[in-house]
Amino acid sequence: MIRIVGLHKKFGDFDALKGIDLDVMPQQVVVVVGPSGSGKSTMLRCINGLEQATRGQILVEGIDITHRATDINQVRQKVGMVFQSFNLFPHLTAIKNVTLAPLKVKGIDHDEADEKARELLKKVGLEDKADAFPAHLSGGQQQRVAIARALAMEPDVMLFDEVTSALDPELVKEVLDTMQSLAREGMTMVVVTHEMGFAKEVGSRLIFMDEGLVVEDGLPADVFNNPQHPRTKEFFSKILSHI
Repeated sequence: MIRIVGLHKKFGDFDALKGIDLDVMPQQVVVVVGPSGSGKSTMLRCINGLEQATRGQILVEGIDITHRATDINQVRQKVGMVFQSFNLFPHLTAIKNVTLAPLKVKGIDHDEADEKARELLKKVGLEDKADAFPAHLSGGQQQRVAIARALAMEPDVMLFDEVTSALDPELVKEVLDTMQSLAREGMTMVVVTHEMGFAKEVGSRLIFMDEGLVVEDGLPADVFNNPQHPRTKEFFSKILSHI
């Protein structure tokens, strides 16, 4: 589904990514963890074309998004992304946030877009909030609307960039439950998160990144219980005692 080969990304003199190689297979839930500044979010943004690779290749369903002839907006229709900040349009209701892209980008019929949006809001447990504005929703509800909005384009891959880190602790579970439901349905997902419980329970692969590199990659149980790299051992020794 996604193939990354020799991905480098520089910001001025800073090497954010120093040569990432990664394959994501259909229906995998790849959970990416690591310390702040390790390049996790930058990698996601490169996959979605929000950041341009300095060097290397990224293929999404066989299409090289790093090639200058590629229509990145067409590829993005198949790659949904949900961010740490909800980025909902404050002047639009929940359902209008969800229908906007299908109407404007896909040009589908308004009634069809409305019906699909209501199905998606039901999927994320917010069918009764269709006409609510973002200001009248909790952070967890706004994030679930953001997930529904991304799903409205019927993507083949979903990218999640620390989507619970801005939420109050009691709101985290409702968002993680929504993501877990997507995983059960077979959605291919790449999830950058600090939620180690989610990584253990839902992830089919766990990747540990540090200083712009993939340091360790394996089954979550193996990486958690028997990390091979000293840096991975150090990282988990500091955080796993809190899970």
